[in-house]
Amino acid sequence: MLAIENLSKHYNARKAVDQISFNLKSGEIAALLGINGAGKTTTLRMLTGYITPTSGKVSFDGENIIDEREKLLSRIGYLPENPALYNDMTIEDFLVYMYRLRMATQENEKAAVEKALERCALKERRNDYIASLSAGFRKRVGLAQAIVHEPKVLLLDDLIADLDPRQIREIKALLKEFKNEHAILVSSHILKEVHEFADRIFLMHNGKILTEAETVSIPAGELEAWFMRHTEAA
Repeated sequence: MLAIENLSKHYNARKAVDQISFNLKSGEIAALLGINGAGKTTTLRMLTGYITPTSGKVSFDGENIIDEREKLLSRIGYLPENPALYNDMTIEDFLVYMYRLRMATQENEKAAVEKALERCALKERRNDYIASLSAGFRKRVGLAQAIVHEPKVLLLDDLIADLDPRQIREIKALLKEFKNEHAILVSSHILKEVHEFADRIFLMHNGKILTEAETVSIPAGELEAWFMRHTEAA
């Protein structure tokens, strides 16, 4: 679904992302796991075309996303770490706005917005202004705008940061539902939570992918030791 080959981003002498390669499969949740500053956000921004790589290739269904950015954005849903939610809009108006930004036609707009509201449990709050929402509901709105145009791939940056335990549980349940229709890549630095919802983990450190693993291959009690073993060796 999504293939990353030797992707790099340099800022003068600093290598924020350094020659990383991995792929994302349909119907799975993968996680970019690493401490703050590992290069996770920079990677997601390159995958969405928000910033241009210094070198490397990003392919979506065999097409180079760097060369076909406008065409492919309608197939990707992106939730940045700090999403731009417009406080003076209602939830429904905001989703309509985001749908129109991404799609060339408004033919399926109403049905798409209704589906996003339902999937993110926002139907009862559709007329609420975004300014009135709690952190958990703001995250739900962010997810709804990422899926409203029914993309094939979801890129979710630091999805569970700043949420309380109940909100995290709700978001994890949503992700497990979403994987039936989307390939999902989530970035996070929270070991335990990632282990509970991800199918694969890409361990990122100092701009590099150190290793990848099927989540089931790492016993929950050995997560920290696994993380430290690889990062200290780097």
